[in-house]
Amino acid sequence: MVMAGKINKQIVAALQSQGIATIGLSGLDAALLKAERKKRLIIVDERGRKKVIDGGYTGKINEVNVNLLNFLIEKGYVPVVTPIVLSQEFEPLNVDGDRTAAVIAAALKADRLILLTDVEGLLLKGKLVPKMTAAEAEDALSSIGKGMSTKVHAALEALKQGVKEVLITSGTRPQPISSALKHEAGTVITSE
Repeated sequence: MVMAGKINKQIVAALQSQGIATIGLSGLDAALLKAERKKRLIIVDERGRKKVIDGGYTGKINEVNVNLLNFLIEKGYVPVVTPIVLSQEFEPLNVDGDRTAAVIAAALKADRLILLTDVEGLLLKGKLVPKMTAAEAEDALSSIGKGMSTKVHAALEALKQGVKEVLITSGTRPQPISSALKHEAGTVITSE
């Protein structure tokens, strides 16, 4: 609830201060995001062994209220969506933010998805990879660290669902979105 309340509203206020009309939502609002509750999760313990645990209150998104998002966008609002979703039993579930962004981008038939992070982009062997295909990203998954691996999985999901390119870049650099869109920073992953 910290994400849906405090953090979401901080992002909304920051965007509003830049003259961007925004509206803060969670996946619960108007059943924006519906998900199936995960029954089990596979985790890797400190010894590197895989363990199966109860899924708790986590889920996988299976439905996006695209009509609501399109309505808001048509009216000039930028939706800021917190990745808390509605289960089939009407309980709140937590989902990964990058995967939420991927599902929403695909549902909106977006051309591009930008995933912001705290590093310059995808690093392999200590070097920034400026561009790669989905096939190259898939091949590199075993060499990618855990945090970035989640972003690459989300990128691959978005690309498989029709998004043309995914940009992974640092959100701490000046002008992160415009520089990513111009391919001046970060990593571009394309379907081809």
